[in-house]
Amino acid sequence: MVALAIFGLAAVALIRLQGVSLASATTVSERGLAAIVARNQALEAWASPTPPAPAQGRERAGPRDWAWVRQTSPGPDPGTIRIAVRVEGDSGQTIASDQLLWSPR
Repeated sequence: MVALAIFGLAAVALIRLQGVSLASATTVSERGLAAIVARNQALEAWASPTPPAPAQGRERAGPRDWAWVRQTSPGPDPGTIRIAVRVEGDSGQTIASDQLLWSPR
């Protein structure tokens, strides 16, 4: 009887652990896709021959569309521009972000 109770407790703990593991894997996957969107938008602005401007939009990655916001500010050296891109979740929280430095060629 005692062995059966111990086995039952261990089984319940393993089932809970599996649920937490599955939720964590989903979160990591979403953050990875959001990071790809942030990098794509930062690189697109960086590759532009003209100085990048603030912008926002949506990009499809994986099974969903991601909202992104690009902000610009003066860089550390004259003529450079800091490009900051953040990808937002459905409730407006930042899921991933990326930064690059643009300079005229």
